[in-house]
Amino acid sequence: MDRLKLLKAVYESIQWNRLYELVPEAQRDDVDLLFRELRRGLKPEPEEDLRPEVAGGEAVLRCDGASKGNPGPAGIGMVLETPDGREVMAWGESIGRATNNVAEYRALIAGLRQALELGARSVTVLSDSQLMVRQIQGSYRVKSAGLQPLHAEATALLKRFDDYTVRHVRREENARADSLADRHAREDA
Repeated sequence: MDRLKLLKAVYESIQWNRLYELVPEAQRDDVDLLFRELRRGLKPEPEEDLRPEVAGGEAVLRCDGASKGNPGPAGIGMVLETPDGREVMAWGESIGRATNNVAEYRALIAGLRQALELGARSVTVLSDSQLMVRQIQGSYRVKSAGLQPLHAEATALLKRFDDYTVRHVRREENARADSLADRHAREDA
């Protein structure tokens, strides 16, 4: 059973008038925050038949972040694939208020953690964020104090792989991750 789908169905079936009768002090924002926290706690389940191909092997991570307002409501999207392009899993989440660059790094970090959890030993990261890619590659300095800890966390995660590559791709080549990030940024808007 897809627990994220179930959570969404529960949220959509709330009888708001009845809820406010039972908990008069509740506000819609409180309920939205509760569901965002619950959604963050649910880990996406990879397809069982593709997990062994990633475990001990190579994964391709497509990641993207989006912010509506920059800073504004933000979301992240990640897609893990086998090297031949078969999707292992795809997921996204709202991350609250953030800049686009913070969202890009948060997507990278979440995707790297998931790849490590699945046991990938090598990862190819594909992102349409030229700034983040160049910072990770060492071509650009990380001047923003807000990005420095995220950069440090991302590079520490990358070093846990036996081998890694980080490449910039055009937005069209990252469409699925872009769509997930955008959808989750709009959820918070």
